[in-house]
Amino acid sequence: MRVALTTVVAVLAVLAEPVLGVTQPLTGKTVTTSKNGLDGSAIVDGASLPGSTSVAIFNDNSDNQILTGADNPWVQIDFGEGKQATIGDVDVYGNLENQLTPFSCMMAMLVSQASGLDYVAYQAARGNNAEVLAVCGRGMTAGVVTDNPNTGVIVGVSDSPCTNAGCLTLAGNGDPVEDDTTACTGQSGAKRLILPTDVGYHDGAGGPPPGEGKFTVNCGNKAGRYLYVQLVGLQRQLWVGEIKAVYEAAPAAPAPETPTPAPETETPAPAPAVSCTAETQYVSNNVCVACPSESTSEGTDATFCTCSVNRYAKKSGNTWTCEPCKTGQKKAATKIPSTEGEDVSDCTAPTSCAADHYLTVDADSGKDYCEACPAGSTSSDGSSRTCTCGGTQYFDDDECKACPSTSTCPSPPCSALTE
Repeated sequence: MRVALTTVVAVLAVLAEPVLGVTQPLTGKTVTTSKNGLDGSAIVDGASLPGSTSVAIFNDNSDNQILTGADNPWVQIDFGEGKQATIGDVDVYGNLENQLTPFSCMMAMLVSQASGLDYVAYQAARGNNAEVLAVCGRGMTAGVVTDNPNTGVIVGVSDSPCTNAGCLTLAGNGDPVEDDTTACTGQSGAKRLILPTDVGYHDGAGGPPPGEGKFTVNCGNKAGRYLYVQLVGLQRQLWVGEIKAVYEAAPAAPAPETPTPAPETETPAPAPAVSCTAETQYVSNNVCVACPSESTSEGTDATFCTCSVNRYAKKSGNTWTCEPCKTGQKKAATKIPSTEGEDVSDCTAPTSCAADHYLTVDADSGKDYCEACPAGSTSSDGSSRTCTCGGTQYFDDDECKACPSTSTCPSPPCSALTE
């Protein structure tokens, strides 16, 4: 009997152990967000170093201004149809793209615009370190109010997907309702994280911020299909760089000893692939995304758009634009989205210009481009770096002016425009 009892105790101890293994990236999982059509794949690309791509939700689905913020914004990771994951600790990285450690701002856990910080909060998210402490300290400097229904973050595990209303039911004070079983807990044991120590700051409000730009919650081996991160309240701004977790797949249920033959049914047809508008949209995570202006896509199943020639693909946050090269400069077409963005220095400088243009240097890229001669002046050839006024004119205030009738012009002509 003692041996049997010891065995039972040992089995129970094993069952109570946390999820085995180490923290893993969630690569290959499907990501959805509260902003329809937003590509959230960067959250599970395994990259968590400074400079890695991050995902921002700064407005709602009606495309309000970026400063407006979104109500209860969320990101959700799907482990797949018919699957479950048992999840222990979860690491949530903040904005890795524009901010330097240690000012990673904990997923840009900005206070609500309803709290009155307005543009200060957005500037901090864009990397203005002088104001980061005012919005990321969660009560450090600037007197940020933490215990109100428009602050805090909740991480949880659920078998139900998030909806337009959010990922869980909240009480009037912003906390999860009492019977909620999905929310994980922070260092303080709270489910809605509003304290500096719960989002990675050490030793309370006066302690240093987290060096790796992340915070960790304990999900206590909760099992579910979905892992979510949601900010609480109105006019919030969510910016997530990466999510990693200690997890393992839930074991499959054992097959019955005497299986009952299932009735014959037709195998359902696979869900049709999304079909987007050719030339103006591309497919990302099975969602149609609009091509930027001055770019086109090929076919209804295209996975990228292409900026036209003599334009470079500029990336700002998660937004792509096709910007023009300077006059006379050349560049091949570029596919977007791509690994990294481009800038004006990717355009090729000309060696000669059209008639009545001259070569000059662009201050931003240090490369030549073609500038039109002022009215009334001409250039000698395509490689000229000057334009010259006529023989009875002089150069003044960026234009050629006629000499007064009572004067004569010297030879050579009165003035020359140089770069």
